[in-house]
Amino acid sequence: MIVLKNQHVARNPVARAIAKKRLRQSMLDMRIKFLMMSSNQDCREEVLTISDSILVIAACYEMQGKSESVEFRKLKSSMNILSQCSETGFKWNPDWAITIDNAIDICQENWTKIPSTVFQKAMKTILG
Repeated sequence: MIVLKNQHVARNPVARAIAKKRLRQSMLDMRIKFLMMSSNQDCREEVLTISDSILVIAACYEMQGKSESVEFRKLKSSMNILSQCSETGFKWNPDWAITIDNAIDICQENWTKIPSTVFQKAMKTILG
């Protein structure tokens, strides 16, 4: 999962800014990987890397009563694709790229807008 896990980073504004920049770059790299994958390419690592982030942000949307929003519907579509991908043995289908890219964009643009208590509760719910 691509998240800030260190409490010291969360409390230090400079460290938070650096972490945010690194996170943005990691998300961009992941988006490019998905868009460049060929048909039937093994995508286990990429799917497992991004799936927790998508699931946590989707859970945040649900907890905030935003399950009717366009963003949530896009996240839900991407979760269905991630499920389908795992069922096919993590063989990539290029038709999935735009949906996954949209979900990564939603995660990237909205994770800082989610109240920390909601984000923490969603992480605990999804990741245990």
